[in-house]
Amino acid sequence: MNNNPGLNIILNRIQEEILAETGRIGIHCRIHARIKDIDSLKEKIDRKEKEGKGYSMEGKKVQDICGFRITTYFIEDVKLLWDIFERKYKKVAESNDLITQDNLSVFQPVHKNLVCRMSDADTSILNEIKANNDDIYQLIDNTFEIQFRTTFSEGWHEIDHVLRYKCRSDWEDFLEESRMLNGIYATLETSDRALKSLFDDLSYQHYKKQNWEAMLRTKFHLKFTKEPLDNDIYEIINRNKELAKGIFRIDRENVIKKISQSNLNFPLSFNNLIYFLNFIELKNHEIDQLLPQLLRIRFKNYLENEN
Repeated sequence: MNNNPGLNIILNRIQEEILAETGRIGIHCRIHARIKDIDSLKEKIDRKEKEGKGYSMEGKKVQDICGFRITTYFIEDVKLLWDIFERKYKKVAESNDLITQDNLSVFQPVHKNLVCRMSDADTSILNEIKANNDDIYQLIDNTFEIQFRTTFSEGWHEIDHVLRYKCRSDWEDFLEESRMLNGIYATLETSDRALKSLFDDLSYQHYKKQNWEAMLRTKFHLKFTKEPLDNDIYEIINRNKELAKGIFRIDRENVIKKISQSNLNFPLSFNNLIYFLNFIELKNHEIDQLLPQLLRIRFKNYLENEN
């Protein structure tokens, strides 16, 4: 099935959209895309039938014929990207495990999977495929799945899916071993949070030493261009302690959200980030005087669209 030209068209188009969006906001991540092959499709249908959760033409259908995994470097970017693509696509279903008072004392792996509806154009392609192929194709829904993982947790989820989820009977009488497998995930989750803490601390150390490029890189950890921070900007920050403090204290998540929720698309250099931070929040006159006219027009358009 993964050689079907129509399915490849659908997969490639959605993958290009995901790559364009993650590239625009500069988050470090990797994108994996796949079409479920015929053997995997049959295995899933048979397994769900045995579990009493079978698929049917009138009822629930396979929702992940096209699947995507976004693997982020940092744990906080999982939620950021989830929010971005939940807004971008029409959500059909989700597996979004949250910590609540009810499950606070029980450790369980976190799953963040988003099932979205295909576009009308892609649905037409899928319907044509279904009309010209075997009955098994009739059990495919016009949806696709996006999974969100961190680099640390990705390998664990792969092992869990293939060697526990797909063969649950192997683990039925081995609760201790199953608990140990979950414990490995807990260690990886702790490492994810330790990594964030490390970069937060490193950013603060660079702030104290007035290493502004390094501070920006370790605080925002985005895909910056190789263009260095302009000397004029460097000097302005050096002689203005309140400006430096304002840059350091600015909320990274809020900045990324502001970019993602707009149509802004500009090269993510250190200079351009400072110009954007100054435009939306810092309001430093000297920085504003350096703002290139083209960026000023783009930022003003953004502000008008926001209002």
